[in-house]
Amino acid sequence: MATGPDTAEAAAGTAAPDDDALMARYQSGDAAAFDLLYDRYRGPVWRFFLRQLPRPEAEECHQEVWLKLIGGRARYQPQGGFRAYLFTIAHHVLTDRHRRTMKHAAADPDADAADLADGGPDPEAAAAAADDAARLHRHLAALPIAQREALLLKEGAGLSLAEIAGITDTSIEGVKSRLRYAMKKLREAMTAPARTEP
Repeated sequence: MATGPDTAEAAAGTAAPDDDALMARYQSGDAAAFDLLYDRYRGPVWRFFLRQLPRPEAEECHQEVWLKLIGGRARYQPQGGFRAYLFTIAHHVLTDRHRRTMKHAAADPDADAADLADGGPDPEAAAAAADDAARLHRHLAALPIAQREALLLKEGAGLSLAEIAGITDTSIEGVKSRLRYAMKKLREAMTAPARTEP
């Protein structure tokens, strides 16, 4: 996840303002500060939804998170936890979506592999990475919702166990258990021989 300086700041040799500083600027009316936050987190938030929902629903949820952040910016308290705050919003949006649909949401099997993996300049390596990403995506979609979300918050968003526990309203031990089961299932699925069509 890009939490460091953006390209313009890096090129200029200036340090990027931290997330809390950007939110404070945004709360004071600096729209450019919001743009920097959006640039930092749009990819991780987008992948969080895309790995759990069909693309049209992922797009709606992604947009809803940013609208909620905009609408609730005055309530944000700068305590060094913007990333956790943002993914708490994402968790609530996802939970509301699941409640509304009242069914287990499956990830989009036709999601662009480029959205899920970073392909290198080598076309063969990029194709292999895309295939691996699509396979991983299918196995992620098969995980129970709580396990999948914990794994994506840990590995995709880089949140700590304590932050995930706070977001999902569970204990740290509960988060550890979800991660352990999710990783075990994914390892088994990814190492199993691929089934071939008859």
